[in-house]
Amino acid sequence: MPNQPKYPGRHLRMDGPRWEGFGILSNQNTGDRTKELVKILDWLLYAPGSEPPERVPPVKLIAGLRSAAVETDRSAEEEGDPKRRKALQEKAAAQREMADELTKRAHQLGMPTT
Repeated sequence: MPNQPKYPGRHLRMDGPRWEGFGILSNQNTGDRTKELVKILDWLLYAPGSEPPERVPPVKLIAGLRSAAVETDRSAEEEGDPKRRKALQEKAAAQREMADELTKRAHQLGMPTT
């Protein structure tokens, strides 16, 4: 089959705020959550040539999450389907929640957030 994936799909369960934060991190690095996870797993499993993943500064993650929440809110306002609108509103809330959590963690570590 032409579009047959090389590997079977794997499922990963994760809370919304963490998933949204990882999405922003992925977009600022490789742009692909799967590639980011593979890099992390390779490093954890001592794959030859693997290096620890580079961390994005909290200020960039927080700004990215807040910006994404504004865009998601805008999309929710324009959405006609009530179920889709609710899903977008929940996504925006998760993005804001992760931004708030990262801000709190960065303050605890004495790192800049603005």
